[in-house]
Amino acid sequence: MTNNSIANKLWSACNKMRQDPGTTGALQYVEQFSWLLFLKVYEEIENEHEAKAAFEEKKYERNISSDFRWSVWTGKDKYLTGPDLLTFVQSKLFPHLRGLSGNRAKEIIGEIFNNTQNRMEDGYILREVVDVMAGVDFFSDEDSFAISSIYEGLFSRMKSSEIKPLSEFHTPRVIARFMTEMVAPKLGQTVYDPCNGPAGFLTEAYHFMRPQAKTIADNEKLQKETYYGKELKSLPFVLGMMNMILNGIAAPNIRKTNTLSINLFNLAEKYDNILTNPPFSGTVRGIESNFPYPSAQTEILFLQHCMRSLKEGGRCAIVFPEGVLFENQDSSYTNTKKELLQNFNLHHIVRLPKGAFAPYTPINTNILFFQKTGPTKQIHFYELPIPDGRKNFTKTKPITNEHFDELKKLWNTTETTDRSWVISADEVVKRNYSLDFRHPNRSSIVELPNSKEIIKLVRDSFELMEGLFDEIEQYLLRHIDCEYEEYTLSKLLLRRKDKISIEDRQVYKRVTVKMHGKGIVLRDKVRGDGVGTKNQFVISQGHLLMSKIDARNGAFGIVPKELDGAIITGNFWDYEVNTDLLNPDFFAFLTQTNSFLDFCIGSSRGATNRQYLEERLFLAQKIKIPKDIKIQGKIVENINGLALRSSQLIKYGGDYKRRIDSIVPVFLEKVFGGEL
Repeated sequence: MTNNSIANKLWSACNKMRQDPGTTGALQYVEQFSWLLFLKVYEEIENEHEAKAAFEEKKYERNISSDFRWSVWTGKDKYLTGPDLLTFVQSKLFPHLRGLSGNRAKEIIGEIFNNTQNRMEDGYILREVVDVMAGVDFFSDEDSFAISSIYEGLFSRMKSSEIKPLSEFHTPRVIARFMTEMVAPKLGQTVYDPCNGPAGFLTEAYHFMRPQAKTIADNEKLQKETYYGKELKSLPFVLGMMNMILNGIAAPNIRKTNTLSINLFNLAEKYDNILTNPPFSGTVRGIESNFPYPSAQTEILFLQHCMRSLKEGGRCAIVFPEGVLFENQDSSYTNTKKELLQNFNLHHIVRLPKGAFAPYTPINTNILFFQKTGPTKQIHFYELPIPDGRKNFTKTKPITNEHFDELKKLWNTTETTDRSWVISADEVVKRNYSLDFRHPNRSSIVELPNSKEIIKLVRDSFELMEGLFDEIEQYLLRHIDCEYEEYTLSKLLLRRKDKISIEDRQVYKRVTVKMHGKGIVLRDKVRGDGVGTKNQFVISQGHLLMSKIDARNGAFGIVPKELDGAIITGNFWDYEVNTDLLNPDFFAFLTQTNSFLDFCIGSSRGATNRQYLEERLFLAQKIKIPKDIKIQGKIVENINGLALRSSQLIKYGGDYKRRIDSIVPVFLEKVFGGEL
């Protein structure tokens, strides 16, 4: 079957899933068919391994065996459907898969199914979906199996509002392939993606490097010691693990973690090649001390992470929105780009045209290529052209491999064309590290879109915002059944006094608890002989830390991972969260409320300018929270979903305003251009 026919089949399965109350949204039905797809294809892979072993007169032990094989529980002999099918999936299939162990492959399957779930609630509709997928041959004659191609086929059929929640972790295969070919990883080197998503870059790197493996030992190295990734969110983490396994990487080194929580000052993991597309327009708080140039903007933090994660001689290709190139006022951006030019060779910047990421994002993007081989002397810019007669790429007429042909020919030359030019590093320094350079022989007048284009752009922005509004509304109106219980804070928090005697030659981290809810940050690192008070206390990750004096002014926060083991004096209070009653992430959000601040204000006593938090009064404060800790976790998921979509809404709101602002200039151009 071709990729297009596979996508048609899966789209019909998606239409069926939309009829189920548990999978009405894109995120839900994509997760649902993803685990179904994995189990079907994994059995086909195991069939091949078994046949090969039989030919070699060897025994092959299946990782998924007996009643839990796809063909057995979906087969017509059992023909499970309705409540029987749901009961089997929920009570037998998922518990079995989650508990697999004994070898790395089984452990990975267990990890996948511990991070996903069956979301369908109607066993009869699930049966229909299973029947559709059972009739699909996922191994195409025209291409090797690739999840990314299947999802691209599905995305082309979705509305913009459906694509948006999924787009943040997807890179078009064409762009991922080009970046991989230009970085050109070699056998024996490592490849890393700090924003792994569905592992599009790592699978492209595997297919690029596989012909280099000539021996069994070479293949073992590719399988186990080459590909590394990190991913924060459950769905893209699961898709990435599946994609790598189904493409032949049996034991992928993918960790489910927050890449930005890693402290860059003592980073141990270094890689030969980095290929990545960080999420755009994200913001984070509370981890700024992990970075040499602190910022709340994730894209610049990911650039710093990639720079510090490269080995000597290492290569990196990274996708960025234009804002990163333009910005020369924010010190975190300018200092990061200054280090990039001073310590790395930023040799190419590829400017992608409008629609290159269609239909995933309308944001203009660039690809930065750099090596850790010394300072930048000059930067080769290339502006990828749009075919004649077209204004931009679209989801129906997307960017293809052929559009990169000219650039590949020019890659190792200094030739200047109407699409390529060279800028010296000195010119970048003169512009305070702005990388916003246009072709020197091209007019500086900005070409405005025509009337039809601006209307389409405004409508596209509105549709994206409308989709986000719909998702926010779903979060706000989502009903969660829960029973509340009232506790005093003394039941939820345990005071810790982990004493330490300061040693002169030891280096210690000291912290500052900022007022107005701005969290806990690194104050400094100091040798013990520079610390006056020798008896102090050690704090731990996830604990609540409060200033006795300024708690009433919001000087409290949750200790982040990078400040675990820091020291404090007796002027701060350290509380451990009772995890039997309270989800730590839920509690972290609770501390951001006015109610919690009111607890601190109401528990402070003393003169107006020297009021201290009185612990007895603070711990006697009462609060109602959901009794079930699992419900608290669901509420945390809701809050995180709202926060993400709110930040995206702000970004797209800015795009919407800029496009509306251009309506009058576009009309004026039409008037005075004699086009009415």
